[in-house]
Order: sequence, then structure tokens, then C-alpha cells
Amino acid sequence: MLKRFRKHFKLRNEATSVDLSNNELSNEARVALDDANNCFRVLILGPANAGKTTLLERLTESPAGAAVVTQNGQRIKDVTGGYNPRGIPSIDDEITYPANPALVFHESVGFEAGGAKEVETIWQFIRKRSLASPPQQLHAIWLCIPVDNDRPVAALLSDFFSEPTASVPIVAIFTKLDGRRTKVEIEVLGPAPSPSDFLLRALEVDQKVAQFVDALERQFRNQLFPPAGFLRVANMDEDTEQSIALCTQLLQTTADALPYGMQHSLLNLIIWKRHHQHHTRLPPSHLSSVPHFSKKQQGNEK
Repeated sequence: MLKRFRKHFKLRNEATSVDLSNNELSNEARVALDDANNCFRVLILGPANAGKTTLLERLTESPAGAAVVTQNGQRIKDVTGGYNPRGIPSIDDEITYPANPALVFHESVGFEAGGAKEVETIWQFIRKRSLASPPQQLHAIWLCIPVDNDRPVAALLSDFFSEPTASVPIVAIFTKLDGRRTKVEIEVLGPAPSPSDFLLRALEVDQKVAQFVDALERQFRNQLFPPAGFLRVANMDEDTEQSIALCTQLLQTTADALPYGMQHSLLNLIIWKRHHQHHTRLPPSHLSSVPHFSKKQQGNEK
């Protein structure tokens, strides 16, 4: 299957880059992208109200409640908001969206205070799925950290970044920056600022928001096994050019953290699809490279 992908990337020395200038995918590539056996599997983590479901709906361009949840191959009925109807999502449940079936998600809680048992469940899942054979293998972890409140993350850091996640990269996503900005505006300007005050002190608000998130990011970067990538998102509940671009950036950040191989190529095809659906031109520096595979590797990827 990987041989099909290689036709849609430009060769450059020993590597290739996503050719976003190409406006067409061949039938072979479209089949590969839509094949249910070719999936990119992500574990999405974070505390309650971190914006995880909103992020997935925006990423897959799906309306609220469009998630399809399956358990042991059987679809779970009466799913609301992408959750198991029992009220507690199982980490083994698969969450997909008809608009983008190549992305398969797993979700779990466990980062709240006192969630040691849940954290161990997450680790067991990561260890098992990182060694699983395709298409059950886990490819990436997205950790959502809401910044619209002052919830401490010390327990999260000590519990989750004390050991490596094998070949599965973690991308830390700081969510709800718009909520943090609103909070800072009230602190700096008061509940009813005048238009002139708002304009004069807008830079101060921007600086305070950036300082808060910068401090959080430093905590993560200083861990023994820090995330492979970082992203800051805001207003993901709105269908705007900004939210679309942030979703593409999330996929690209994930692709940059992946080892070269089948799933790296698949994720780049997903990026290509989003690019041409929205006519968004990514700068060359954001294009992820795909390796020149040896004949032995190609044979293993048939």
C-alpha cells in the first residue's frame, strides 16, 4: 500500500515532501485514504472540559454529536457527544467521524486529582497498543491542557512524564486560550472597560496571556520525557479560517513528531486533503518530509 502513496510526493534527494501544489489525487491514493484498514490512531487525553470533543469535531469537520463509537467492533447506540452511554468512556472504545474515517480516536480521563488508577489504565493501553500490529497500533497521543483556569498540573506532570511512551509521540495542546484572555482582560481592565482602555492595554493583556502559557510550557519541556510538540489553540468552537488552520497545524505538528513510515505518509495525505478542501496554502517550512523507502521496507508495507 505504501507504494501507492509514494506516487503523490515529490522526490528531493533522499526524502520527499508533500506536494500541495498538486490539485489531484489518483484513484489509488483516494482508495488508500478511504480504506478502513488504513487508519491513524490517536489517544486524546485531558481533564474534563478541556475542549477535547470540540477539537475532534472541528478537526473532522463534523457537527456536534456526529461521533460513532464502537466497542469490540460493535457500534454503541445512543451515543451523545462521542461518549459511551454508560457515562464513563472506555479507553478501548473507538471514536470515529464519518466525515474523516481515516482518523480513529480513543479517549480517557484520569488527570484529575486522585486519578492514579485511571492513569495506570492509560499506561497499560499505551504499552499494549504501541506494540500492536496494524491497524490496531497507537500512533500518537494528544494531551489537552485547558488554560482558561488555574487548575494545577503538577500531578499530571509527575505521573505521566516519568517514563517514555515508546515510539508514540505526545503533542501537548494548550486549549481555551480565548478563555484565558477573557479572564486576564477582566483582571487588567475590570468588568466594563472603556474602548480607549481596551485599546491602550491590549498589549498588556496579550503579554500576560503569553507569560501564563509560556510558564506552563516550560514545566512540560523540563520533564524527563517531555512532549514532542506543542500547540496553542483558541476559539475552536467557531468555524473560522483560524480554527481550520490550527487543525491543520495540529496534524502537521503530529506528523513532524512521527518516525518515517506508513502512518507518516497516511497523515500527510490527510493533511493534503484538508489543504485542498479549504484552499489553505501552508508555507514550505510547515511541509513534512516523507522518506525514500528501501526495497526491503516497501516489501514489508505491501
